[in-house]
Amino acid sequence: MPLYQISDNPHPGQRRLLAERRRFNLAVMGRRWGKTRLGLNRLVAAAGRGRPVGWFAPQYKLLDEAFRAVRQKLAPLIARQDAQQHRIEVHGGGSIDFWTLESPDAGRGRKYALAVIDESAMARNLEEAWTAAIRPTLADYQGRAWFLSTPKGTNYFKTLFDRAGADAEWARWQLPTHDNPFIRPEEIEAMRLELPSLIYQQEVLAQFVDFAGAVLKREWLATSEPAGKPAVVLGVDLALSTKTEADWTAIVAMSQEASGMVYLRDAQRMRAPFHQVLQFIQQMAAKWNPVIIAIESVQYQAAVVQELLRTTRLPVRGVRPDKDKLTRFLPLAARYEQGLVKHAPGLPGWFEDELLAFPVGEHDDAADAAAYAWAALGMARGGPVGLKVAGL
Repeated sequence: MPLYQISDNPHPGQRRLLAERRRFNLAVMGRRWGKTRLGLNRLVAAAGRGRPVGWFAPQYKLLDEAFRAVRQKLAPLIARQDAQQHRIEVHGGGSIDFWTLESPDAGRGRKYALAVIDESAMARNLEEAWTAAIRPTLADYQGRAWFLSTPKGTNYFKTLFDRAGADAEWARWQLPTHDNPFIRPEEIEAMRLELPSLIYQQEVLAQFVDFAGAVLKREWLATSEPAGKPAVVLGVDLALSTKTEADWTAIVAMSQEASGMVYLRDAQRMRAPFHQVLQFIQQMAAKWNPVIIAIESVQYQAAVVQELLRTTRLPVRGVRPDKDKLTRFLPLAARYEQGLVKHAPGLPGWFEDELLAFPVGEHDDAADAAAYAWAALGMARGGPVGLKVAGL
């Protein structure tokens, strides 16, 4: 019996995986299925038996969340811990190392009885990390591995899933969100109605979906002007550079009628240094008289927000993206699929081309600006924003 577990009450789907597990295990799961909790239970149980184990996450934020959860639950058993190195040693000889897969060399030189790769599909370096670093760490103990993730396109995680179907050492499962009995059916039905169909298939049904230019379909693009004069907001995605291969600073003007219909009124972009970008934003503000200007505010871009607040009376709001670009765009994509978005006549061709290529096109600045404009509409009506508002 393990000395400790994150949860003493696994749901039936989790118990099924534990009963059917093999040496290498790959579980494709819908969102909120309970994959991280399952992985942490495996980790803690093995460490409690005196084994060295490793946890691998695609990003530092996910790594740190797991580290803090384990540290809290294992507090009575911890013999030594190193928060900087993200390492926990427990009484009885077991140890847990936490690694980020932002480096493909994560875990190199260690030996583990178990490796858990959380949100595997999100790891850009998954193939190199697994074949060159993580897999060799399991040789000494003939260790086991768990790959746990919601799918994300057709990347190396999908390659491993295909392999697992033909290899006796591997077990694989494909488990939709509704297999978790703690998620209410009406919540899943709400996601089915609100999310674009391809996103629902991936995020909820745990299906592998090829997103090559398929988030928006051309037949969803309709042209119309609003009947009245609804308030306008601006969304701004910043790129402070003049290099020809650089990203663009993109600005999207958007309105929403009381009926819920969303109108994309304008889309402009330019490559420019700091002061010209300030002028660009002020020119668009003069054209549209927006009630809110939502501007990406991370790292050096925050200086643009600060300067506009200091030198103008524009209704500027800094927003800090805490999700990836695709996730930020999904609420607006759902409205496109529902026929609740109209484009103004005369929008530039590059704008629609970029939206139709998103998220695999060469540029995604306009899609990000549209997502910020949608967030600005949420601010204007006092509803959910979907982004962190910068405290400037």
